Amino acid sequence: MPKRNFSTLEEFKANLHKEGATLVEFSGGKVPCLLMDPKRYEEMLGKLYGKRVSADTLLDIFYDGKDVFVDVDIKFRDTDFEGNFLLYANDMMEWFEALAESGMISIGPSETTYTNSQNVFMIQLPRKEGAEKALEIIRSNAKSRAARGITDG
Repeated sequence: MPKRNFSTLEEFKANLHKEGATLVEFSGGKVPCLLMDPKRYEEMLGKLYGKRVSADTLLDIFYDGKDVFVDVDIKFRDTDFEGNFLLYANDMMEWFEALAESGMISIGPSETTYTNSQNVFMIQLPRKEGAEKALEIIRSNAKSRAARGITDG
């Protein structure tokens, strides 16, 4: 999947991953999980079932000193399945801490009945250092919504 570029804050907001993200318990720790439409999730599993699977993952980080966006690109080798998940990192510090700690990312269906560690697809990052470096960038550039006077609602 080609690198995506956004030039305005409105473009970033318009392209945010809508299904969300969460943390799942796995082997006594937390693993970040990207949620996707259940139908698309089933399609992904169908393309991967019975195959030896490896995934290329890329964390593309965009920041301006207060807002940090991370475009998570996942491409499964030897398949035509790939996805981009644009996340607003300012509000997801714990998610990115779990990514750096575990060196894993998971994908699961967005329906809440499915989001436990038994119903997610786990991916081991090839280089945990990339997630650790991303966390450093996020920590040093993300300003909290509260610090900027932004409230929900």
